[in-house]
Amino acid sequence: MSLRTTLALLPDDRATGAVVREVIEFFRAHAHEPVELPRVIRATGLPAERVEPVLTALAKGRVIDCDGDPLMKPSSFDPDTMLALEVRRFLGAGDSATSRMSASVNRYRGRHGIF
Repeated sequence: MSLRTTLALLPDDRATGAVVREVIEFFRAHAHEPVELPRVIRATGLPAERVEPVLTALAKGRVIDCDGDPLMKPSSFDPDTMLALEVRRFLGAGDSATSRMSASVNRYRGRHGIF
């Protein structure tokens, strides 16, 4: 499976999207390291009831590797090339490129008096 397919298993709302982003960023920062649910919750600062369904979906979609239930056993992020690319694109979407573009547009508008 892929990250896109896994995301389709989860509700499509901002709160869930923010949790997914935080959890994936945490796992990417700790790639190849077995991580248990309490550590993910503590590190992200998110409530367990928000993290648990995301972790379950990521394990079901094989984004993270887990020998059994990710709520009971440590999980690790060991991406292949395609998954790593997909995660990098997901995490980079709408962040730096959008903010740079907005800053450039605002500078242009300021120079030419367009508001």
